[in-house]
Amino acid sequence: MELLSIANALQGVRTLLSAYDGYERARFLDTDFAVREEVRRRTDMVTDHANRIQDRAHDMGMKEFAQELRRVKEALVMLSSDVQFSISSLPPAAHSQFTRMGRSQRRKLVNHDLYTLQMLVKATNTCNQLLEDINQNGDSEDRLLTTARELHDQIGRSRNHLRERNMFIEGLLKR
Repeated sequence: MELLSIANALQGVRTLLSAYDGYERARFLDTDFAVREEVRRRTDMVTDHANRIQDRAHDMGMKEFAQELRRVKEALVMLSSDVQFSISSLPPAAHSQFTRMGRSQRRKLVNHDLYTLQMLVKATNTCNQLLEDINQNGDSEDRLLTTARELHDQIGRSRNHLRERNMFIEGLLKR
């Protein structure tokens, strides 16, 4: 058992080091593109779920719940727009002043990206829970509305966190 835990620890270190290496100058744009694509993919996933939940809310006559889901979808569109038009999505010529990040800066960016993706996973899980609640449990509109508001807040926090990332990258590019 001890050998297995050592092997897992070594694999974890290798994964972490390769993540840091992805933010080296030569690979920064590729790594950044992959992070932005994952955020976009997660956003699309939550949007698909929200569409289905909103349709069911309308079918069940839950007007206030359906309105909150409309607001959730608007927040998702804004998050997707932030990903599409971020500083790092500019043409490579705009990155000509990009300097090599130090170890602490790379660590900060990797951890920031990881936390952003974790926030979106949590939002996806909340959306899945909403879908399950409306399909199986027939929960009251008040309970569903509370969960939809939580989802809306989670998406807002994810968007703000992503904006912080863009400001961090922009600061690096202006050096």
